[in-house]
Amino acid sequence: MIDIPRSFYYQDIENPIAKLFWGKIKLEIALSAFTFVKKGKVQRLMHELKYKGNTKVGELMGIELGKEIDKVEIRDKVDVVIPVPLHKKKLKQRGYNQSAFIAIGVAKVLACEINTTLLKRVELSDSQTKKSKYERWENVGSAFILTDADQYKGKHILLVDDVVTTGATLEACCKKLKEIKGVKISVGTLASA
Repeated sequence: MIDIPRSFYYQDIENPIAKLFWGKIKLEIALSAFTFVKKGKVQRLMHELKYKGNTKVGELMGIELGKEIDKVEIRDKVDVVIPVPLHKKKLKQRGYNQSAFIAIGVAKVLACEINTTLLKRVELSDSQTKKSKYERWENVGSAFILTDADQYKGKHILLVDDVVTTGATLEACCKKLKEIKGVKISVGTLASA
């Protein structure tokens, strides 16, 4: 993992990922571990994880993401890692949620729990890859619900995903998580496009 292009966003609280959420969602931390370049190493690894069933890649890259997050000076320790959920239909098609394997690696480094049921995707959205920023936001605006949120009052939640482009999916998840009283939210992704 050493020769993969890193973003070094942990060094700058005003990094491009954090800026995606400015004026929308207050986040403790927002960063990506790697830089996504078309046909580069990160893209090949992401395809191994997402489309070829190589979940070990997700866990190993999650460990690297966890290390980047661990370098950030934060007041409160992360209490729980939550992978961005897939709709049950997409989960059935793929057979696994790639973000859940990333979360496993992150949680190992940060020594915290993982929760895959607190945030649930209830709307099946179209693929985001060919949509504009507005269309992406509109596509996922009400796609998520919370289950049993009371147990996370006042906790620090780290939301993880594979890649961030416009931030629409992560923003929709964060808005839902913000409904939890006193919650603190951070966002970590493997890569940023």
